[in-house]
Amino acid sequence: MKRSYSLLALFALLTMCAPKAVAQPKISIFFDHVGEIARQENISVREAAQKVLQLGYEGIDVRVNMPAEQLDMLDSLGFQHACAIADINFIAGNQPKVVRQALDFMHHRGYKRLLVIPGLLPENASQETIEEVCNCIASFVKKASDEGIDVLVEDFDNPRSPCFNTATLDHLFAASPQLNHVFDTGNYLFAGEDVIVALQHYRERVHHVHLKDRKAMRDYASLPIGTGIMPLQDVVCNLVRSGYSGWLCVEHFGAPKMLDYAAQSIANVRKAMEDCK
Repeated sequence: MKRSYSLLALFALLTMCAPKAVAQPKISIFFDHVGEIARQENISVREAAQKVLQLGYEGIDVRVNMPAEQLDMLDSLGFQHACAIADINFIAGNQPKVVRQALDFMHHRGYKRLLVIPGLLPENASQETIEEVCNCIASFVKKASDEGIDVLVEDFDNPRSPCFNTATLDHLFAASPQLNHVFDTGNYLFAGEDVIVALQHYRERVHHVHLKDRKAMRDYASLPIGTGIMPLQDVVCNLVRSGYSGWLCVEHFGAPKMLDYAAQSIANVRKAMEDCK
């Protein structure tokens, strides 16, 4: 018996059978880099932001203590809200005033992801001190999560940080199950860890990424992304193939030619994403 399909039914069948498009990560940059471009190129911050937008950057990573007029300017140009950053010194204990200011910023400005820099432990900190800091962070994470804010910590390139490497991060995440991760490629290199192994270990917690490249493991100098020892292609393909559709934030503090670095970086990241298909 012959079966006939209407054009509408045939279109529906083809649509169901067609492979679904995989969401791609988006690329952002630190506002600090925009300010540095303005200084180096002797132009206004707005002009620097426009140049960054023209390069193809869609989002900006900002700090919660930025002037309102700068945030308004970024919004007016059409930048998306990638991530906000707050320095909250939990090493000194609970910080209710700073915490409230950070959370109010998130609500007022409409940011959803908050990277917290928790300060540095004293030399040879006792286990008791470390536990107190972890508990302070966990308490803050619960409060922020209850208010709909996704709190993140990064692997920070200082051995005194409570989130320096996988060992300290594992301890912190165990104390705070709602806490998530900004995966910083260059800082894992600085800690002497395998970047891909760390990425696979934390993949479910990775809600934001800092792409940072280095000349050598213990060298603080940053390079244009994809020109140093960081395995850019492997990192990007691991993220893309696992379904990551969040932000890849380009980072190269201290760049002598920040605009050139920004142009090289986004070109290399885009190529890495394209080569994963």
